Amino acid sequence: MRRKILILLYAIGGYLAGLASIALIVTFLADLPLPWAIDVGEPGAFWPSVAINLALLWGFGLHHSTTARRWFKRHWTRLIPPALERATYLYMTAGMSVLLVWLWQPIPATVWHLRDPLGAGLLWATYLAVWGLMFSATFPIGHFRFFGLAQAWEQVREAPAQEAGFTGRWLYGVIRHPISLGWMLVPWITPHMTMGQLIFAIGAALYVLVATIFEEADLVAELGETYRNYRTRVPAFLPIRKPW
Repeated sequence: MRRKILILLYAIGGYLAGLASIALIVTFLADLPLPWAIDVGEPGAFWPSVAINLALLWGFGLHHSTTARRWFKRHWTRLIPPALERATYLYMTAGMSVLLVWLWQPIPATVWHLRDPLGAGLLWATYLAVWGLMFSATFPIGHFRFFGLAQAWEQVREAPAQEAGFTGRWLYGVIRHPISLGWMLVPWITPHMTMGQLIFAIGAALYVLVATIFEEADLVAELGETYRNYRTRVPAFLPIRKPW
């Protein structure tokens, strides 16, 4: 009984760590008057700051991409129980998020600054809406499995482990990668774009485009003809239907 309680508490902690890391990145990019905002701090030399920031950003992305690969999971679950693999990933993601925000080098030079209150308000509403859509995209693919709770609950109940299912519902019926698209969009949705945020926006877009190639290869290997058919019907990022 004690072991089951510990498993459940570990998974709940992972879930909360995952939500906290999302909140951290949301407030970081919003450049709110907080100690961890993207433009807070003493600026350093330009090119070294660019190099450090890209290394942090791509290191954050590489952690996500590597731990999502099937070959990594095969080896990783020899050390970590499969029921706790996703929760452990969320703890690691939270750590990488803190590292990204903590070591980020501010480059506060202004690229654009929209001072109109109405226009700025619309941008902030759009910013929050995109994050909301990204969060909502976790539900069709299994929100609690995505955040590691379902796996732990199956272990506690001694029920057979279920595989993550495939879905073409909700946003996945419009584009194949709604969460990845959100990551490419949110850094641009700001009334005050600085060079630091521009580096984040460009770096994130480049990383997502490259990482998606490997993600799609994994999905084809796992789902076969089902995913190939889905890929012919639904575009990757731009919600434009392909002609039959």
